[in-house]
Amino acid sequence: MRWDALFGDLDAQWHAAKQLDLETEVNELVRLELAQSTFADALRGSMGAEVTAVLCNGAVLHGSLRRVEAQWVLLASGSRSIIVPLAKLRRMTGAGSSLAPARSPVTYTLASAMRILCRNRSVVNLDLDGTTTGTVRGVLDRVGADYVQLAVMTDGAVRRRDNQAGSALIPLQGIVSVASSAENEL
Repeated sequence: MRWDALFGDLDAQWHAAKQLDLETEVNELVRLELAQSTFADALRGSMGAEVTAVLCNGAVLHGSLRRVEAQWVLLASGSRSIIVPLAKLRRMTGAGSSLAPARSPVTYTLASAMRILCRNRSVVNLDLDGTTTGTVRGVLDRVGADYVQLAVMTDGAVRRRDNQAGSALIPLQGIVSVASSAENEL
């Protein structure tokens, strides 16, 4: 009888050690997976949430998180859609703790989003990095690999040749946010 108890105790210790090894391995795999997650993955886990975004220029945006790509997010705020490059975000509050990887292997860059707005001839407000004037309003005429050309318009005016206030070439890296009407949502 003593032998049965001894072997039973050894068997229980062995099973406990195996369980501990398994838990340690699972925890390590979770840590490795988390180490490979991106900021976009963390934001993607909060799709549809009401969030507050603090941008590099100090601007604060409130809206619903509608889309998250590797380089940018789309917020719906009232009657506006706002594209924010991830590199210009300093903090996002209201996002949950879930992670979600990209569902599509296709990556839509910031230039891709700008090309859609250009194709639609949407009036946009570009908030630029490091400017004291704040926002430039106009219609995108051309989108290159790393820049946009904007037909600058005065506030409230529709695009016509006689009310265009000039043209501006703007590097994509200088854009802090792009606001357009919600009907132009990507």
